[in-house]
Amino acid sequence: MKRLIAALAPLALVAACATSGPAVDGAVPAGVAATVDMQPVLRFAPDPVRIRAGETVEFRNVSAFAHTVSTRPSTPAEAADVALPAGAEAFDSGEIPAGGVYRHTFTVPGTYRYFCDPHHGAGMVGTVLVS
Repeated sequence: MKRLIAALAPLALVAACATSGPAVDGAVPAGVAATVDMQPVLRFAPDPVRIRAGETVEFRNVSAFAHTVSTRPSTPAEAADVALPAGAEAFDSGEIPAGGVYRHTFTVPGTYRYFCDPHHGAGMVGTVLVS
């Protein structure tokens, strides 16, 4: 029995992390125009997101896995999935732990295609359309 409890302890910790933190409290903070969930099924949702120039999107990690939100490709495959409007600067969230959030303000109108670095190969790519 002790071995079973010891074996299941890491899973309980991961589950606890995925169900806590600012990403899962359900509230949309002031100044945030849209939220995007980084899901356990390795997808961004909703996709696409539509906002106006100058508005902020909050990316919420509601899964047990660390994710990123990036337009800075490190491989040719990632580069093929990135799009930035002329004059927009690339961004990268760094690792976002379970329950964590990342906010980015989009100032240049156009189409932004972004990806999750560790899960790009699984198709974790999203779009923000800025008018």
